[in-house]
Amino acid sequence: MPVESCLSPDDTPVFAAHATAHIDATLDRLGEAERAAFWASVRKCYNTPYNDPKPRPLPATALIAKALTDQALTDQALAEAPERAMPDLPIPDLAIPDLPMPVAAMRGPGLGTEAHVS
Repeated sequence: MPVESCLSPDDTPVFAAHATAHIDATLDRLGEAERAAFWASVRKCYNTPYNDPKPRPLPATALIAKALTDQALTDQALAEAPERAMPDLPIPDLAIPDLPMPVAAMRGPGLGTEAHVS
């Protein structure tokens, strides 16, 4: 979408140089390194939306990629392995221990199941 402007494209460099001169005059009290840092931040602010930074690998990316590769290899090995029957082991009967008190008593006073309106 074109941006409407009262400036012609030929006038833009002249106005930009004029604005830069005014900003440099204001930044004159700063040291060279601080002025360079200021202009670097301005360039970054104006260029970032239009010029995406080059992607850089994150430290964890290599670890995650290795883990996913290892998992895929494991899944593939399991899929290709012959089906083995589970041994027929007896399943123990697990008794549920008796509770020392009724469940309703554990709720405490005022925490019944009826609705409360404040």
